Amino acid sequence: MNWYSLKISMQPNSLIDSAQKENGKFQFPGTVGFPEVYGIHYQWNKIKGIFFKIFVLSLVLTTSCNKNKNICHLTGKLENAPETTTLYLADWTTKTLFDSIQITNGLIDYNFPITHPRYFLLHNKRNQYPFRDRKFIWLEPSNILLNGNFEFLENIKIEGSASQSEFESYNLLIEKFTKQINELEEQIHFKINKEKGEDSLKINSLKKNLSNDISEFLLNHPNSYVTLSSLHSECYLAFRHLNKYQIQTVYDGLSDNLQTTEQGIEIKNYIELPEPPKVGDIAPEIIQMTPNGDTVKLSDFRGNYVLLDFWASECGPCRAQHKWLKNIYNKFNKYGFKILSVSGDNDKSRWKNAIIQDSIPWANVSDLKGWKNEAFLLYDIKLIPQNYLINPEGKIIKWRLCNESYADYELGIIYEKYHTGI
Repeated sequence: MNWYSLKISMQPNSLIDSAQKENGKFQFPGTVGFPEVYGIHYQWNKIKGIFFKIFVLSLVLTTSCNKNKNICHLTGKLENAPETTTLYLADWTTKTLFDSIQITNGLIDYNFPITHPRYFLLHNKRNQYPFRDRKFIWLEPSNILLNGNFEFLENIKIEGSASQSEFESYNLLIEKFTKQINELEEQIHFKINKEKGEDSLKINSLKKNLSNDISEFLLNHPNSYVTLSSLHSECYLAFRHLNKYQIQTVYDGLSDNLQTTEQGIEIKNYIELPEPPKVGDIAPEIIQMTPNGDTVKLSDFRGNYVLLDFWASECGPCRAQHKWLKNIYNKFNKYGFKILSVSGDNDKSRWKNAIIQDSIPWANVSDLKGWKNEAFLLYDIKLIPQNYLINPEGKIIKWRLCNESYADYELGIIYEKYHTGI
């Protein structure tokens, strides 16, 4: 269901639609007029206003109490906002537009139904620079206040969202360590060998402390959707802090209702994956489809050296890499060199068009599951482009042939016996 716009309205007047007026009195179905009380006949026209107000007020109060349990109400003010403008709320889990929020004179007043905390990206129409145009926020069933500067959305202050407060604490924990780690990693290149060794030990110690502190933080919030989202990111995003044992430990501590969510199930599936292959291991089998619907297996290439390449049509560096990959393919293919590309696309037409535009001559497969491609998960691919060089026996012998000169050098050694043709 697309939640681009949702408005909740209530029409109290409809409550008396079923009433009929007879002889100046309102008759409701199932009644014959108001009763005699101690011999006094109360005329409806004398008390209808009081009766209606009490009836509607009780209904409104009941409805309001029920609504507030599952409603997020955003209010606040943004300085330096245009007289009228629009902010956009994107569901960051699904990467889809959720709704637009109309802002008048910088004032925010918006509500929508929500049953549990959810992660959103709030951005303006420009949506170009993080500090100016966007902010990640956690919203939940609550009255939430947003205040800040329209020209610096990232600095908006948020009150009333317990999940947002937890999210900010989690980020501060990470920033505290990463700042120190980044400073040491930048300085290490300008130091002598002894100092490099000392700094390397410091960096490893900081990374270990960060990992332990993150694990402890998540374990202390077992009922939190922020914990669920953060743990899911540890499994499926590139910048990982926890090892699989720590991920398993945090997952085991999650409440049952979080473990059974879609993200909870995906975390469990990740934990159950085998350890990713490394140099010296037999490359795990891949069986996927070409754009034309033909099934191709990695084992089909046994007997040849094959470069297993991971890419996606939306990845600029991947597309740029195709130029030099074609050079080495054309140079060594006549000696038996093969390439098998696995795409992390989820749109078949986009994937197919990229193959045509880049004139890729070798086999290309995908299961169209995006970054959750089965081969991506099996090989633990978090960054692309990425590749493995596999020998004729199916063993991984090299990892990350990252440029043409390096690839040409390694393949030149392999095919040295054909040097007269090279």
